[in-house]
Amino acid sequence: MRVVCRIAALFPPLALACLALFPHAAVACEMCWGAGAGDNPVTQGISMAMLLLIGVTGVVGGGVGAFFLRMRRRARLLARGEAVMTEEGALRPVGENARDRMSATDL
Repeated sequence: MRVVCRIAALFPPLALACLALFPHAAVACEMCWGAGAGDNPVTQGISMAMLLLIGVTGVVGGGVGAFFLRMRRRARLLARGEAVMTEEGALRPVGENARDRMSATDL
């Protein structure tokens, strides 16, 4: 986990250094630079396509992130001994007042 944090901490300075060294890479091309937002139907179509792709990427990324967070939560419950795994792969609470401690969303 610490390695990931170190790599993530290096990203913003590296991105700024790349923009400082290659400023022309951050500028839009001549075709896009002067295009009005509502002037051309082709421009509108490209804008909607980009929004769709960003939305699909966000939904898929959010689903992957939610899956790993759920697996992390399940692993912690198993490690603490608060739950056991059945043969079907479901988690069941153990101990006294187990139903009070764990809700259906924890499983």
